[in-house]
Amino acid sequence: MKVRFAILILISFLFFTKESYSQLFPRFSIAGGPTTGWQYQNTDDLNNEMKRIGIPTFPVDGFLTLGGGGFVDLPIKSLNWLRVGGSGTGFNYKRQITNSDNITKTVYYSYGSWGITLEYVRHLGKTFEITGGAYLSTGKLTIDYYQNAPGYGNWNTIFTELSGLITSDNLARKLSVRFYSAQPVIGIGAFITPYMYAKLNAGYMLSVNNDWKVDDEIPVTNAPSGIKADGFNISFGLNFGLFTK
Repeated sequence: MKVRFAILILISFLFFTKESYSQLFPRFSIAGGPTTGWQYQNTDDLNNEMKRIGIPTFPVDGFLTLGGGGFVDLPIKSLNWLRVGGSGTGFNYKRQITNSDNITKTVYYSYGSWGITLEYVRHLGKTFEITGGAYLSTGKLTIDYYQNAPGYGNWNTIFTELSGLITSDNLARKLSVRFYSAQPVIGIGAFITPYMYAKLNAGYMLSVNNDWKVDDEIPVTNAPSGIKADGFNISFGLNFGLFTK
């Protein structure tokens, strides 16, 4: 009898809690997961430099990006259209060549950004929805250049080169620039299961840069203006979490 009474009390509590929650907080979601996408960037200036130093060029049709993120639908009746999220994404591409003197030249071009998303959510029934908003982010573009002669890697040789006692074909340079961006974003989402949500986004990144820096944060002059994070991008994400509708 006591067990039945306790079960009845529990069921009643859950029922009234759900009813109260539905009246005060009509929708609530919190979720996160991985993303993959495609980032288009103008690589003309970058590839001009690659040709000048004899290294294969980078893609002109975009870069595969990998990342992750999450979001919260605010459980406030007057703001149930607002979604707040955060995410990060990036890529790292490599180009390499070895010349007739067995000197290997390698360039890594990488992009990374992270920021917040503010979106208006329009529900199309209980399964689909469309969104529109803005992604505000910061990040870095980085170019790493290495030139290594055969046999490079001996400890004593490395420090002898740094002493200036010998000439060397071994070089290493790291160029980077900080950018800040705003990106209009539209998307379409679908609830695949009660705990999984899929989302396809498209946007166009607009950015402003600081000055390029080399190695130990030394400012770079005469840097090409066309190596930027700007460009169209698409992304697809799977989010796992709690959804109430």
